Amino acid sequence: MHIPEAVKTYGLILLIIVASFWVASCFIAPPPPKNIIFAAGSVNGEYYRYAQIYKRALAEEGIIVKVLETAGSSENAELLMQGKANIAFIQSGSKIEDIESHVETLASLYYEPLWVFTRNVDQKQKDLQNLRNSRIAIGPIGSGTRAISLQLLDLNNITNSAILSEASGEQAVEALKNEKVDAAFFVSHPNAPYIQELLHDKEIHLLSFQRADAYTRLFPFLSKVQLNEGVVDIAANIPNSDIYLISSVAQLASRKDFNGVLKTLLVRTAMKIHADADIFSEKGQFPTLDYADLPIADEAERYFKYGPNFLQQILPFWFADMINRMVVMLIPLVGVMFPLLKIASPTYRWRTRSRIYRWYKKLKKMEEATSSEDFDLKKVLSSLESMDADVKKTQVPLSYADELYSLRQHIQLIKDQIQKIQ
Repeated sequence: MHIPEAVKTYGLILLIIVASFWVASCFIAPPPPKNIIFAAGSVNGEYYRYAQIYKRALAEEGIIVKVLETAGSSENAELLMQGKANIAFIQSGSKIEDIESHVETLASLYYEPLWVFTRNVDQKQKDLQNLRNSRIAIGPIGSGTRAISLQLLDLNNITNSAILSEASGEQAVEALKNEKVDAAFFVSHPNAPYIQELLHDKEIHLLSFQRADAYTRLFPFLSKVQLNEGVVDIAANIPNSDIYLISSVAQLASRKDFNGVLKTLLVRTAMKIHADADIFSEKGQFPTLDYADLPIADEAERYFKYGPNFLQQILPFWFADMINRMVVMLIPLVGVMFPLLKIASPTYRWRTRSRIYRWYKKLKKMEEATSSEDFDLKKVLSSLESMDADVKKTQVPLSYADELYSLRQHIQLIKDQIQKIQ
């Protein structure tokens, strides 16, 4: 079966292009996973509440989030390091050995002040030092509250003289109200229900850190924040004076080997969730890369510096990601396709004409043979007749028909010359 020259030429080029695309596809990053595990905190805590908000936001992008209930920051960090979670909330100042080798931060999300509520404590001495020999609730093992509380109590030489309880959240609130503990430490967002409950309780007092500046110098991960008079309840004037607190920050963290595209998506999601002002921060102050005490992810640095790229601004997440991953396919497109297509037409012309020109080589030899004294006249004429018959069977595009007819005229010319000799 005769295969047209155009099919041979352009088919070969198409085959080379397809092969180039296939080779390039081997280097394309796989699509990001659609299932991730989020280590949060206790069910009644702010971390868990925010994890549910992230879960709903990411569901709109087609990502299924499994939220794990944990004891808090320390356990979250351990789960990340063990590969049992992909992302987590981690409080700054959570001292975890070797964490920087496995975990990095995507953003600081909001201030998490240390709230120290007391009862039956002399309020004239506004610092931790008057908690010696007290019963103190500092949260369970594995929580960020316990980690920072122990650092501060140790700094004030209180740990050995105090009776420490693992109560946290609502349990610690009840213990404080029922006088089972003298003080309770909480690291939480100011909107947490149990924080609001204690701020409105006239029998409970919020400790003001008069030496807040000293604590922030000794612990760089801490910041000094001010709870302004009346900011909690302006009508009831709660608090009735300015109170100084020391604060860590809540960090959105991930494993270092977590998918980079999803890291970017999480930063973008955090921007939407945590941009509003609260009683400690102005609108747009968070999320930020400030205050973080973990290595910062490259994807986070790029996003905070340049913002979302053009495709992320105008296209849905998965479509933009697919296009970004397919950019590598431009390598064979630019490097192989364009040059091949550029030479395709000349190659096609050359191959088509070569089918005609190859007859001229034979024709030339026959013409030269006629000048010989001993040439076989009948044999040459027979060859010319056979050549003419073969040329008639040769198929070329109409645009090259003139060259084919020209060849037949030249064959006839040689035949006429031989017939004259005959």
